[in-house]
Amino acid sequence: MQKPRNLKEALKNKLSKKDFAFAPKAFDSFGSIAVIEIPKELEKKKKIICETLLDLQPRFETVCSIESNHEGEFRIQKIRVIAGKKKTIAKYKESGCSFLIPLGKVFFSPRLSSERLRIAKEIKKGEIVGAWFSGVGPYPIIFAKNSLMEKAIAIELNPIAHKFALKNTELNKINCVKEKNCKKIDFINGDVKKQFKKFQKYFDRIVMPLPHTGYQFLKEAFFCIKKNGLIHFYEIVEKGNFDLPLKQINEAASKENRKIKIVRVKKVRQFSPSKEQIVFDIKITK
Repeated sequence: MQKPRNLKEALKNKLSKKDFAFAPKAFDSFGSIAVIEIPKELEKKKKIICETLLDLQPRFETVCSIESNHEGEFRIQKIRVIAGKKKTIAKYKESGCSFLIPLGKVFFSPRLSSERLRIAKEIKKGEIVGAWFSGVGPYPIIFAKNSLMEKAIAIELNPIAHKFALKNTELNKINCVKEKNCKKIDFINGDVKKQFKKFQKYFDRIVMPLPHTGYQFLKEAFFCIKKNGLIHFYEIVEKGNFDLPLKQINEAASKENRKIKIVRVKKVRQFSPSKEQIVFDIKITK
């Protein structure tokens, strides 16, 4: 008997015809933990779905379901272990780096892996990078391992994410350098709104992976970026509709008297059937 090609195919004979119409196909992989969003129509079928995924993909030891939307100050999604081992701290690898991620307590998206590496490859030797909303450290750590940046200043509000960012820095031996008192990454547990004034025209590049509310920090980004610097600004939009974020970018730049050129507008991931996450690469010309 031929092995099913994906989860939906594996569920075909385990769900009724009515339920099968809602069967999920996609899931996120965090090392040995899978995290899946199951439609509300299949609430009573969660165990069957998660156990099927466990059987289909032997590399997984645990399958969790997403139990909420992104909520609260830290944009966290609640999760629950449905099948396999009762563990929620993932050991995840990306671009030659290893991360410990406490799922359900921090925001992290493996779907941004190619975007993180894309930026790392663009960073020039000697750059100082602002990694804002840095979470458990994926952006600055991948930059440190895959670029010749001078250093990164990583700012994160969530104390649990900050704690794990420090753990992940040790795990990847980022700040273990020969020169005394020399660090590749400085992690700050704090609010960008309260930290930014220390960094006027300081950064060659700022990364802002905070969808939905990132626009509220554009003014601070234009205050902190150098001439000829680049800002990577992320937003969730209705498919193909960039009018609102472009307006927000131009208004914030004008308030800081910065001349800009948008050099890239690119989809980085599908967010929902009607929405997508976009990166705007903004170059400062004055």
